Amino acid sequence: MRSARRAFESVLTLVRRSMREFIGLPLLVVAGYLGLFALSYLLDDVLWDRPGPPAFPWLAHRLGNTAAIASLLGTLASGMITVTSITFSLLLIAVQQTASTLSTHVYDQFIQRRSNKFSFGFFVGLSVFVLLTLGSATPTHKPILGALLSLLMTGAALCMVVILIYSTIDQMRPPSVITAIHDHTLKARAVDRSLIARTRRMPHDGLSWSQIIRTDAYGVVCGMDLPAIERSAAAHDVDIEILARTGTNLAFRDPLYRIHAARPVPADARGALDEAIAAAIKIEPRRTIDSDAGFGIEQLSSIAWTTASTSKQNPQPAILVCHCLRDLIARWSRADPIPERAASRIIYADGAVDDAILAIAAIGVVASESMQNTLAAEVWRTLATLIDDVPVERLPALTDTVRRLLSSLGDHVLTRDLEESLDRCRLALDGRGEAPVADEIRLAAGKLASSIGVLNARGTRVPAPA
Repeated sequence: MRSARRAFESVLTLVRRSMREFIGLPLLVVAGYLGLFALSYLLDDVLWDRPGPPAFPWLAHRLGNTAAIASLLGTLASGMITVTSITFSLLLIAVQQTASTLSTHVYDQFIQRRSNKFSFGFFVGLSVFVLLTLGSATPTHKPILGALLSLLMTGAALCMVVILIYSTIDQMRPPSVITAIHDHTLKARAVDRSLIARTRRMPHDGLSWSQIIRTDAYGVVCGMDLPAIERSAAAHDVDIEILARTGTNLAFRDPLYRIHAARPVPADARGALDEAIAAAIKIEPRRTIDSDAGFGIEQLSSIAWTTASTSKQNPQPAILVCHCLRDLIARWSRADPIPERAASRIIYADGAVDDAILAIAAIGVVASESMQNTLAAEVWRTLATLIDDVPVERLPALTDTVRRLLSSLGDHVLTRDLEESLDRCRLALDGRGEAPVADEIRLAAGKLASSIGVLNARGTRVPAPA
């Protein structure tokens, strides 16, 4: 029974997700066309199918022949279907090519744009409108107004093809893709903040008993009903620590949440609690960027790794990703601290900034793997800029990243821009009171400088110790 319910819920989730991500707006546009057809049909009945002279003689003279209307609408319908199919095929090929170059996350970015959704709905809805108008052309009904609207909107659609082609090409440029993901990530962070602000960071005092509850589901945490979890926790007098944050991939027996209580919770109460919380945590097959800022960071990191690694050898998109991550970390670090709700019984950790810092570290690793000196210089420049400005509570994560990336310098040539970036990072650390880490950079840069003018193996530019 429980498996059948989950299967039904999975289908409903898929339908809701499809409607939310892409299908909803095109269906609304098609519905608008259906309403327009119904209105034009009624007006045609009122204007033309009545005794006496026609309301618009010139229009009745031009489009008053049913056979001519049917021929015109047949031409328009076949032309629209052909143009729509060819245009959409070419656009999808362009999207596929960009996805193979950057990342499959380009598909997410493409279907998120309202202009693309509207364009698809416009062409499909217009084709349906023309076909319905063609079917309504009978000896007893002359769809003169419907034919006029079909002709005008087909002309508009042909002009729109040019706009759609340019728009798609512009969207597939790496700066456009990365900027779109950046903007979606900022919006998702606002949703994250509102969720985190309704929780605590630590359990209440005096809760000495705890137990981890594991899941039997597979998928990704895409959201949670905090009021429902709060009610369940209050009913059983426990605190609930969410271990699987939004965006966490879950498999069978993975930790989902931890119960904190003053005394052991009976087995029957744990069963009721588990059922209520499992229903409140939304698990879907894949992540969504609407309410998951970490997914945007993952997309940016994936684009940087794909393009900068030896598979593509194109550092420019990865450099743009560094700019985006630097912007996100700076904004989130300087934003007002997320408040805690003292009375809340839900414990939830915020890891967005740490995730972004880890993404920068990953880009530093791929710069070493592909020996992209310009990207390596950008990574160290990004770290220097952030270290110089972030609040003190963010400094340990950045200094730790600096120390871990020092070992990657052995694969690079000490170019001038890399040396300048290392110096900036060292000075920034000195200015923030991190002299030991600054000395480590000075020592590493000195070892790399000793390779200038010396022929070394490609695998490591720093000579091995004697």
